[in-house]
Amino acid sequence: MRLPGGGVLFFENRYKKNIPCEMKVLDNYEKYRKVQIKMISKTKIRYMSGPGSYSRGVELYEREKVLDIDIKSTGKFDEIIASVKGSGRNIYEVDFSIDRENEDVDTSYCDCPAYSEYGGICKHCVAVLLEYNKYLERVKNRPYEDDLERIVKGGLTHTIRKGVQMHTTPELAALLQKQAVAKSLPLMQGNTYGKVKLEPHFEFNGRNFTVEFKIGTTRMYVLKDAFTFDDYMKNQVDYKYGKDLQFVHTEESFDEESRPLAKFICKWADNNRQFHRSAYYYGYYDGAMEKVRHLELSGDELAEFLLLMEGRTLQGESVGTRNTSWEVTRAHLPRAITITGWKQGIELNVKKFTCAALTEQFRICFHDKKIYVESMEELLPIKDFLDSLTAISGEKAFIENKDVPAFCQELLPVIQQFFKCKMVEFHPEDYGMIKPEFKIYLDAPQRNMITCKTMVKYGDRAFSLYSTDDMAIRDMSKETAMRNLIHNYSNAFNPLEKSAVIADDEELEYEFLTNGIPILQTVSEVFVSDALKKIEVRNAPKISVGVSLSGNLLELRMTAGEMSKEELIDILSRYNRKKKFYRLKDGSFVNAADSGLDTIEELKAGLQLTDKQMKQETIEVQKYRALYLDAQLKENPVISSVKNKSFRSLVRNMKTIEDNDFEVPEKLDSVLREYQKRGFLWIKTLNCNGFGGILADDMGLGKTLQVIAFLLSEFLERGNADAKDTAEKETIEKGTVASNEQQAEKQRNTLIVAPASLVYNWNSEILRFAPELAPKMVTGTAAERKQILEEAGDEDILLTSYDLLKRDIKEYEKYQFRCQVIDEAQYIKNYNTQAAKAVKEIRAGFKLALTGTPVENRLSELWSIFDYLMPGFLYSYKKFREEVEVPAVQNSDEDAMKRLQKMIRPFVLRRLKKEVLTDLPDKLEENMFAKMTGEQQKLYDAHVKRMMLMLNKQSEEEFKSSKITILAELTRLRQICCDPSLVFEDYKGDSAKTEMCLNMIRNAVESGHKILLFSQFATMLDHLAQRMEEEKISYYMLTGSTSKEKRAQMVENFNKDETQVFCISLKAGGTGLNLTAADIVIHFDPWWNLAVQNQATDRAHRIGQKNVVNVYKLIVKDTIEENIMKLQEKKRELADQILEGEGLNGSSLTREELMELLSGK
Repeated sequence: MRLPGGGVLFFENRYKKNIPCEMKVLDNYEKYRKVQIKMISKTKIRYMSGPGSYSRGVELYEREKVLDIDIKSTGKFDEIIASVKGSGRNIYEVDFSIDRENEDVDTSYCDCPAYSEYGGICKHCVAVLLEYNKYLERVKNRPYEDDLERIVKGGLTHTIRKGVQMHTTPELAALLQKQAVAKSLPLMQGNTYGKVKLEPHFEFNGRNFTVEFKIGTTRMYVLKDAFTFDDYMKNQVDYKYGKDLQFVHTEESFDEESRPLAKFICKWADNNRQFHRSAYYYGYYDGAMEKVRHLELSGDELAEFLLLMEGRTLQGESVGTRNTSWEVTRAHLPRAITITGWKQGIELNVKKFTCAALTEQFRICFHDKKIYVESMEELLPIKDFLDSLTAISGEKAFIENKDVPAFCQELLPVIQQFFKCKMVEFHPEDYGMIKPEFKIYLDAPQRNMITCKTMVKYGDRAFSLYSTDDMAIRDMSKETAMRNLIHNYSNAFNPLEKSAVIADDEELEYEFLTNGIPILQTVSEVFVSDALKKIEVRNAPKISVGVSLSGNLLELRMTAGEMSKEELIDILSRYNRKKKFYRLKDGSFVNAADSGLDTIEELKAGLQLTDKQMKQETIEVQKYRALYLDAQLKENPVISSVKNKSFRSLVRNMKTIEDNDFEVPEKLDSVLREYQKRGFLWIKTLNCNGFGGILADDMGLGKTLQVIAFLLSEFLERGNADAKDTAEKETIEKGTVASNEQQAEKQRNTLIVAPASLVYNWNSEILRFAPELAPKMVTGTAAERKQILEEAGDEDILLTSYDLLKRDIKEYEKYQFRCQVIDEAQYIKNYNTQAAKAVKEIRAGFKLALTGTPVENRLSELWSIFDYLMPGFLYSYKKFREEVEVPAVQNSDEDAMKRLQKMIRPFVLRRLKKEVLTDLPDKLEENMFAKMTGEQQKLYDAHVKRMMLMLNKQSEEEFKSSKITILAELTRLRQICCDPSLVFEDYKGDSAKTEMCLNMIRNAVESGHKILLFSQFATMLDHLAQRMEEEKISYYMLTGSTSKEKRAQMVENFNKDETQVFCISLKAGGTGLNLTAADIVIHFDPWWNLAVQNQATDRAHRIGQKNVVNVYKLIVKDTIEENIMKLQEKKRELADQILEGEGLNGSSLTREELMELLSGK
């Protein structure tokens, strides 16, 4: 229920015993009255008005001149509309907007004359403010019970009226009356309804046009006064004109043809009433009106009237003719002209017409029983000629011989369109104009300036294109076309030299040199100065790139035809993909279109080549740039490229993975799916060529098995090569053997680093598929872990966690590994963490990363993984951020994004379930919305308001330094959405989401389904578990405190036994679990990162699942949970562009995003 001031009055749930609902209402309203009732002080009112207006306003208030006052509360404002009785019979409307919180007037208005002239508020405003204060005092002192009764019965009344009897608003009363009359007219008027006619009759005396009307049905009566008629129509008067005519004046009383005329008369009366007052004394009219029978029409009124009569016969008299019956038409007058040739020139003889009116839109003339209403828009081509004829006193005009060519060129073609032309002794072709000859002189008087001086020649006479001499003999249309052409290529004008100028505009100068001059040469003779000839426009350079592979380095050689490397470097330093040209230091231009410069610039940036390197004959870059370099060169066929055999072989080897000579271990050939075999070949190819990579397959596609196949293949190949290696070693000198033996002691096979929860899973999977690999878990105490490392054999697979690796990194420094694999590589997404630093300190010949989400929130996460795989591949972090991350993400730079895609594409393998697992059952996802009510809603709203206030008050620096506090507040807000008891221990009310979740679990269990229930809050899982125990629903519980051994046992049991629900903490069990026995997944609360939720879902939707998996996300409507979903969609676009990941992190939110989460706007 709404309170004054926009507050909300809630009837609270009675979960607290012995507290009547009415007492709660009174308590809330008492708080409202104490906070909200604040008056505008009299001192402030006096200050706003001034002493004089204030004292007069007090007098009005005390004499009760405030007739009514209406107060409406909207938010923190009170909107006031009041009526105040002023001097005489005047009643003025006063409007106020009062800011209650600040006890101030926000806006004010009064329609009295003094308000607009006086600097402060007027006396009427003062009286209303005093009445407003009186109202507030009355509310403040009124018993609470009175207000409560009024609230319950329908709301507080905010309107005070006195001294005025209320009537229906006049406008609405008139409308109701009009509608009532319209319905009754057919019965009231009988034979006259819809049959009354208006017949106009006009008179035109050469200057003024007047019209009078007759009115009637059979017998016509003279309409004696237009103003009286207008009044009758407005008031629907029933008037009797004579014995045969009496009717109620409404539009419906007239026939169809007369209705527009009736409206016209009323409109004329409204527009002309002020000019027909009967008397005028000392600046005031006495109110009486003259009677007007003959309506004098202005030009626009005449046009409007005649167009109403178009196609009809109009009666009237016009000066100069005896005709009394006229037809109105919109056709053009039958104009005629006779042109007679004489020795000294030509004579024009034009018949003129009587023009009744000339307006902006129409020209109205009388001729031969017709009134012509011509459109001025259609006459526009001939308008100037017609205006000239009007100015001529007679009907004849003369043009001397020297002006006849211009007349024939400019006027005659237009005249022939509108006039019937008769020519006597006159042949236009004999007066053709001399064809103009243009000469253009181009010069470059200084750098960054080109001048264009144009002369036009007629026979022996020459003129500047910009002079106005003898324009009558010049072809101005052609000269204008030439000026427009030149102006397209100029940006300035020199009035002294009368020349167009291009000044300080390289783009315009280049456009003129390449396109402008050739175009001018087609219509003019062009002369170019020596200075301008020195400004060359060179063709695009012919760029050639040679590339060869030598060991672990690529050698590049670049040439740019005749262009020196210094000039090439200068152009690249100013490169802009949209630029058509580049200007060299000598002033000449280089055409950049289809030149290959874009590819060279991209290579320079992508390979991070310095100017010093570019000047070298041979440039060396890392081998891992090979595929990026090959892709860039193939994109632009303009560039000539020469690649040596080793380079071509490397590229072919990486691109045709399926054709590479690697065999899947025989024992796993029937186990691996086809896409997994391709993944195996991809890993083998990377290792063979000395590269690292990211296996980024979708969750549940068996990344672990593909790695085991690779490790087994390497193990078997080394076994086959042992005999050969032994024979070779026997030929080595003793000193070298000793050195190799010492090195061999430090050699280890493979180190696999994974989250602690997955170490046991790796161990069991290796033992299951390839027990000969001999996995060893580096666990236990520090001493035990050290001993395991020291005693490990050359072929052992060592397994450890990120946390243990951080602690033991000093021990690992002694060893060189053949291979290092990191699982769930997103654990090192922050390159500053100890885990990331430890992983990168391991020495290994081949490095592989496994993750379903290489990019969750920022591109820097991808940089960190590649910094582990191939240090320097994505440059230093500073370079990566400046040249890739910021341009791609913040500036939406497509080039930066494309460069990154090209660079990483060969080293990232990602397949989605929908692409490779056509036999995997569907995953059906649905958002289930719950709506908070009662106390839960109140608590949520209060917390949102508190956070909004906190954010609004913080400076940018305070915001940045309080991220932890803000995240804590957001967590509380999300907990309230789940169940307020997570935040408030004494909360005893309901939770909308809890009830919905339990109802879903009951229905699923009854139907025989097994359920995975995820929540990020362990306490929420405890709460749900307690409710399930009450309802006899069996469950397992897995949280961060669950031991690894118990975790593995519960997973195995759930897949076999009859336990119905597996409650899992999102962070503890989102990865590394195989729970295909479940076919329903419930996410109780949304997590910031969609990828984490998807990983959790794929505990059930993975290989081995035989049923359709239904995934339900429980969302509280109109809360931060729903807004998190919307923001996730925005954030996921970045990752989708690079790979297929998606993510959002609460700590990375901007202030604007936080406000958006809270408000939903």
